[in-house]
Amino acid sequence: MRRLSLFGLLFGLTLATLLITWQGWPEIAGVIQIAGWSVVWLPIYYFIPLGCALLSWWYLFPQMCRPQLGFSLYCMWINFAVNWLLPVAQVGGEVARVRLLLKRKFPASEAIASIVGDQTLQLISQALYALTGIVLLGLTPLSHSAASNSGEGSSPLLVVLLASLVILGSLSFGVYWVQQQGIFKLFSRVARKFPTLSSNDTLGDQAALVDNAIVGMYERRDRLLIACVWRFGFRLLAAGETWLALRFLGHPVGVIDALILESLGQAVRSAAFLLPGGLGAQEGGLMAIGAVLGIPVNLSLSLSLCKRIRELAIGVPGLIALQLEEGKGIWGRS
Repeated sequence: MRRLSLFGLLFGLTLATLLITWQGWPEIAGVIQIAGWSVVWLPIYYFIPLGCALLSWWYLFPQMCRPQLGFSLYCMWINFAVNWLLPVAQVGGEVARVRLLLKRKFPASEAIASIVGDQTLQLISQALYALTGIVLLGLTPLSHSAASNSGEGSSPLLVVLLASLVILGSLSFGVYWVQQQGIFKLFSRVARKFPTLSSNDTLGDQAALVDNAIVGMYERRDRLLIACVWRFGFRLLAAGETWLALRFLGHPVGVIDALILESLGQAVRSAAFLLPGGLGAQEGGLMAIGAVLGIPVNLSLSLSLCKRIRELAIGVPGLIALQLEEGKGIWGRS
């Protein structure tokens, strides 16, 4: 898995570098220079959708057994930082979140169940968000210039978007179905085949506790519905970053165009989950979708780089905080 992640990192970096080289760094830098220090507002704004993601996860816990909101925000911050900046196939952040909860003596079954449920909602909401973007794109009248410039390229783009939607939809259904079959009991049966794990007599009991916690989470339908609303709110509000960034870059667009760009760009990035941070996939996706909407290619690439700046601004301090967190554990044992 580590080799696959490293290969994805190298491939993504190469693809992103080729796209930037193709457009010319001086030209892209000139576009970003138009925004100037206004890009500082992007990481500040992003804490609004981040708060929606936090509440979505928080409502998956039982009412009498949930972490404090402040600590939950800290866990979510670390989660995003790890998934944005490390080659972890978009799941390392969830592992870090579970680890933080366990270090605070939170019940393991509820911690793991909440992460599994949150990941499922992420997949489902992303698929619905992508479908929303495709519908909006089909209903949006394109200018003659945009249509003529993108006429030949729109068909391959549609194929990529539909493929991304199929991947996300299949993953959503597959993940939910496996959970209903008792995924952790299945893992425990597989683990018993290995001598190093078969000696753990409590493994099956622990797996049953997690599976029961997952089933209980889905049975709390009122809280599950609220979590779904907050998660989709995160998706919608994330489009505000695209709207703001293009405004700062000197090319304001409407809310609908911002929603199309964000939803379909995120669909391509999520489908390419093996590429760390969607490197290359995000850039290429935004360039292709922007071209269909009549947005210059170099501007779409600049938009993606603005998003990368936001990821660095929020993510790097998060990784430092995680290192300090792990350091506490090491110092405490020494």
